[in-house]
Amino acid sequence: MKFIRFFLVCGLGLVVGLSVISTAAGAPRTAKIVFASDRDGNSEIYVMNPNGSGQVNLTRHRDHDYSPVWSPTGRQILFASERGGNTSDLYVMDANGSDVRPVFRKRVRRSHPTWSPDGEEIAYYRVDGGEVAIYTASIKGGAEKRIAIGMHPAWSPDGSEIAFMSAETLLPINDGFGGVQIAKPRIEMINVRTDAKKRISPEGFVLLFNPTWTPDGTRLVFSGIDVNDPDQAFGGHDTSLYIVSRKRNGEPRKIKVAGDVSSPALAPQGDILIYGKETNRGDQLFKVNLAGGRSEQLTDKGRNYSADWFDPVFALPVSPQPYLLTTVWGRVKVRD
Repeated sequence: MKFIRFFLVCGLGLVVGLSVISTAAGAPRTAKIVFASDRDGNSEIYVMNPNGSGQVNLTRHRDHDYSPVWSPTGRQILFASERGGNTSDLYVMDANGSDVRPVFRKRVRRSHPTWSPDGEEIAYYRVDGGEVAIYTASIKGGAEKRIAIGMHPAWSPDGSEIAFMSAETLLPINDGFGGVQIAKPRIEMINVRTDAKKRISPEGFVLLFNPTWTPDGTRLVFSGIDVNDPDQAFGGHDTSLYIVSRKRNGEPRKIKVAGDVSSPALAPQGDILIYGKETNRGDQLFKVNLAGGRSEQLTDKGRNYSADWFDPVFALPVSPQPYLLTTVWGRVKVRD
């Protein structure tokens, strides 16, 4: 059995409010990309325009902040951080970087959050002793529900399922760096109402991370290393991007972007893909049309990663309307 070792990037910090999107706490009026960057000496949360302009640090904290995700309304940003201690946990702030507060009262090693489409719940993974598990909870920090062994959860656009990375072996390593031991990774999906699981099993992947839904909910984009890829045949070890149908045992298609790439994220309209790429100036963010074409570099300072795109044209209304939501939520919402 082959084991792959990698290290989770952890980080948190107390945020100083910086009004860069609006003077009042509200959703951006134009499309914005939130991302993490270490250009100022430690990992911070930044926003920028979709063309890479207007890059501004929202957090400005001495501890590491990372894995930011927009709320469905765009009014808030959920992220992981190490502020308050050396254990990562989840925090939420207003879209302009103000009013930073922890999601949970009790600190646990939580990471890589995702938001439910109605804005009421979140999913994330946490380390429980000898296991790495996916949990859901109210955004208000209510009771947690453990739903699966795995990492990198992604809530489906219709709210009915959560996709995540699982593996035959998935064990935390007590090395002080958040290491995880992985063997034979795969993508799984769990129905949040019935807890029924479905497996998508691309063969030959020794690494597989960050499954991300297309907006229509029919496919998943992910990063990984496929030993059956001809580019890996002579000792290559670059991570590539793939897209696969949500149907069981769908055949992944490699997305044609060059280099060691990772951390895919899709624009709300589903046509543009943001991804990280290793360059001679560190990891940078790029974007490319999902159908193919020339990539455009968005960042050039420090290490940049974990992008998420918000566009007010596709945002959930501030007060969610019943006709926009699935009927699942009333039955499965974790109560405070």
